[in-house]
Amino acid sequence: MKKANSTLSNFAGIYIHIPFCKSKCIYCDFYSVPNKVKEIPNFTSSLLSEIELFSNQNHIDWNFDTIYFGGGTPSLLHQNEIELILEKLHDCFNLTKLKEITIEVNPGEISFEKLQDFRKLGINRISIGCQSFDENILKFLNRIHSPLECITTFHLARDVGFENISLDLIYNIPKQTVKEWQNELEIAIDLSPEHISAYALTIEKNTPLHDMIHRQNAISKPSDDICAEMFSLTHDILDAKLYSGYEISNFAKHHKECKHNLHYWNLDRYLGFGPSAHSYDGNNRWWNVNSLDKYRSSLQNLQLPISETEILSKSDKYNELILNGLRLQKGISMRVIDKLHSSELIKATFNKWDNYLFIEDGYLRLTPKGRLFTDEISAELFC
Repeated sequence: MKKANSTLSNFAGIYIHIPFCKSKCIYCDFYSVPNKVKEIPNFTSSLLSEIELFSNQNHIDWNFDTIYFGGGTPSLLHQNEIELILEKLHDCFNLTKLKEITIEVNPGEISFEKLQDFRKLGINRISIGCQSFDENILKFLNRIHSPLECITTFHLARDVGFENISLDLIYNIPKQTVKEWQNELEIAIDLSPEHISAYALTIEKNTPLHDMIHRQNAISKPSDDICAEMFSLTHDILDAKLYSGYEISNFAKHHKECKHNLHYWNLDRYLGFGPSAHSYDGNNRWWNVNSLDKYRSSLQNLQLPISETEILSKSDKYNELILNGLRLQKGISMRVIDKLHSSELIKATFNKWDNYLFIEDGYLRLTPKGRLFTDEISAELFC
């Protein structure tokens, strides 16, 4: 493993992918397997083997300050399984600087007692996958919880003592109106979580939703104008309620940004364990097989379950810096840009996007209007 470049943070994150869920949502393209909860104990053993095997084969002296359990539905794991994973991570890596441990939970699938168990293990951040507070939308998305269970789960987490709770919401859903989306935001704000993730629904290939739109012609996706109106409304409403849009789809109260996800957007180092999980050391990126059977088989043969590896060129790093950095409210350091590319070439792009881009205090940023064109502007800045 090559030495990472000097622009990286001193801290890194660990992602644990738990691929199990009770049902598959029509829009989801993350690797997950429904109705295989009985396989969790064997999977946990494989996961522990992967962590130890990777640690034995690689000298990792990074300071990890975040751990994120994602999926799937990681809260399907029992307390002892989460505890074993955390103990293995402590044995293999430097976690003395650990600040944030997040676990994703689904409404209606978590009890007060289980939340208590998670908190006792040191988990200090909960991400609740509400997606919507509208019963019809939840049914359309094939979510198996109710709006009431979203609210109940939030209050359970509060009663247990969690002081850092995030709510996930989706907009730009077929047949959803701007007024309905505004109502969703108001319900979320009334709960007063520390963090809100609000993502526009994307139509990913190889999902039932993609098939419904492009093959069956059963539904139509909302117009670009409606999506833009919902996007602007989201930023206006949440900003007015002191939720800072620190990333284009993520909003937080003061000092409550998701530290783990910032590692991705800042292009910091991170390790991923579990099927389909990605890792990055500053120069190389690698990712695991997206098959539970292949994952377990590799580890049974004492082989890491890596599917592919890529070495990032200087231009790759620059393009990723643009792609991720423009999503952040703080923007991109021109000093970092100069290390990877010519800032003079960046400034040339201003001729076309002068109302959408600006440089302030040494950072390249998008104006509020420019955030509507993040993808287009990023593409024009690529080398």
